[in-house]
Amino acid sequence: MNQSNTATNIAALPVETFDAENAQLEPWPAFDAEDIISGSPDHQGTIIYRDPSKQFSIGVWECPPAKFIVHYAGCETGHVLKGTATITIEKTGESTTISAGDHFFVPFGSVVTWEVKETVRKAYSMFETEWDDERFY
Repeated sequence: MNQSNTATNIAALPVETFDAENAQLEPWPAFDAEDIISGSPDHQGTIIYRDPSKQFSIGVWECPPAKFIVHYAGCETGHVLKGTATITIEKTGESTTISAGDHFFVPFGSVVTWEVKETVRKAYSMFETEWDDERFY
């Protein structure tokens, strides 16, 4: 069977590892004031990989206790490395509490309230249809 050139190129990519628990993080742009419910979500992170289209990324993110709204322009899967948070999908009202060791998924286009109870650090992968170069790196 003949494989496409794209499949061959992807198969030839090297496997890379990263230490998400100890990754150096940098301050990220502030959330919009209207999206902050309580606390000071002074989040920080690092992007480990971003594909050339800028639609897919892998990174590490951390946020202290706060409550805020995130408007997802895509979907996210994550692994909580430390801390505890409750995430609520605004459309359905469904809430899930996540903590160290948990994996989670945020559906495409969701509006989510994050209530970080103990500083959360997560490793994530995200697909986005829009990316704002001025807000993130």
